[in-house]
Amino acid sequence: MRARFLHLADIHLGYDQYGSKDRYNDFARAFQDILDDAIRRNVDAVLIAGDLFNKRAIDAQTLIQAYDCLQKLKEQHIPVIAIEGNHDRSYYRDGRSWLQFLAWQKLLYLLNPIMHDGTPVLAPWNPSTLRGAYIDLLDGRLRIYGLPWFGASTARVIESFADALRQAQAEERQQGVAYRALLMHTGIEGIVPQMHGLPTQAQFEPLHGLVDYLALGHVHKPFERDGWMYNPGSTETCGAEEAAWEDRGYYYVEVDTDGVPADDYAAEGMKHRAQHLTNRRRPFWRFSFRVDGIGTPEVLEARFEDFCRRQAKEGAYIDLEPVVHITLNGVLDFDAGSLDLPRLEEIVEAHFHPLIRRVHNLTHDIDFDPDNEGLDGRNRDTWHQLEHKIFQDMLSRDARYLPAAKEWATTVSEMKQLALQGEDPAMIATRLREARARLLPRG
Repeated sequence: MRARFLHLADIHLGYDQYGSKDRYNDFARAFQDILDDAIRRNVDAVLIAGDLFNKRAIDAQTLIQAYDCLQKLKEQHIPVIAIEGNHDRSYYRDGRSWLQFLAWQKLLYLLNPIMHDGTPVLAPWNPSTLRGAYIDLLDGRLRIYGLPWFGASTARVIESFADALRQAQAEERQQGVAYRALLMHTGIEGIVPQMHGLPTQAQFEPLHGLVDYLALGHVHKPFERDGWMYNPGSTETCGAEEAAWEDRGYYYVEVDTDGVPADDYAAEGMKHRAQHLTNRRRPFWRFSFRVDGIGTPEVLEARFEDFCRRQAKEGAYIDLEPVVHITLNGVLDFDAGSLDLPRLEEIVEAHFHPLIRRVHNLTHDIDFDPDNEGLDGRNRDTWHQLEHKIFQDMLSRDARYLPAAKEWATTVSEMKQLALQGEDPAMIATRLREARARLLPRG
């Protein structure tokens, strides 16, 4: 059997980053560009591993964007198989998500298995109920399984799902299933240090050999593991920290279950070749400018202008104005009140001609530098330890946070640092919601 499919995740349609309409449209353009590639390649399926939308309560324009993009695939008879991520799951009181609406419109297959005593039931997708653990394509030879976002329960669900797959192996062979892909909206612990509570790589091992391709989402940084685990990364830049992950995009996967020469595929015996592709997206540049040793505001301004001139030349863009973040770091050798931030922003504007510009001031007066041996002899590490202890003590006073006060203190410290770095408030709020779902017991 030969097959071809695209795998993408974390599209985040509807994200009006910085309140900018242009950034709102950037997320839709990235999605449309990838789907246009699916049509050009005439793939057999498009797999979306969660977070098609940026939030559960989308507006009409965002729904129209999704509808129009998916309608083009439907007209080309290219099926879309999706799962719900943590961003686009329905509110408990509603019971329906906008992804389910798109499934009702026959624009995609939304996989969501029925759970029985904590174990997923391996039933085929039912168009009447919009529920099911898998969908079969290509006369049943290609089977796509799906598991939506399970949060802190993911590791347990992996184990029970692997047991169910193991028991279904004989039936799969009898039905002629030749290749199995599994969609999951989760990542691996440690890929992004700020993201906690994800399964370890070892906790995915029960699935190894039971599925041929594990299509992951949720973590916006791309990664691959062992020729069967794949995470494409976000299709657009959702936060400034993602600017360093330039190879984010999507996968084009070619499947051949009849055997191919080893030099054509990554390793002998593999049933697929997964090519990671980078889609077009708006340039998002993040720089750090050190102020240490600069004695006067005038000299700082001159050096900052030279810095911007060089960076703008090296990062020349073609058709889309960039988003530019510049963070000032270090210790000022002059009074902080003399630092003219509006003038520095004018310099950024003049050299980059950006869509969005952000200049973040994380400098310190020399009298208040935590790196000095002042502050009663404490160094920077001790300062952070003291801050963490203060947060933990404050949180321990509230019975809701007491059982995980240490973890909450770490979260608060991370949120503070993200805010100081000028990260988008919506991204910080998302991180906080994820921490709340992980650390607060459901009542």
